[in-house]
Amino acid sequence: MIRPLIAIVLTLAAPLARSTPPHASYRAFHTPTGNIGCAADDNSGTWELRCDIGEKNWRGPSHPRSCDLDYGDALGMSASGRPYWVCHGDTVLGQGPALQYGQSWRAGPFTCLSQIAGLTCSNRTGHGIFLSRGNYRVY
Repeated sequence: MIRPLIAIVLTLAAPLARSTPPHASYRAFHTPTGNIGCAADDNSGTWELRCDIGEKNWRGPSHPRSCDLDYGDALGMSASGRPYWVCHGDTVLGQGPALQYGQSWRAGPFTCLSQIAGLTCSNRTGHGIFLSRGNYRVY
């Protein structure tokens, strides 16, 4: 009696397991201090990178009226084109392993370099960001 029951359960569960695609494209890291964290994802078929900074000695852009959440401490970027500021209610800080100073990280079209001076990330068209506690640059 138990064997047929197990076969029925497995038969019913198999289609459910196949219908849930793996989320293997999400990759994240943080700087050795933990002050900057980035995550890249290709979940929707279009790569996106987001980098957040915790403590900073600079001001980001003015908070737009269209954003009721946090703003000015997270930058996003697609596979091509210029970076943009992210309106968000979550964070990517503290995710993934630490990217030690002098090391590079790659995910899809993005490359990031961790240095003592700060973090630099760019996309395949050469646009990117530089983040540090002291300043930032969008290019």
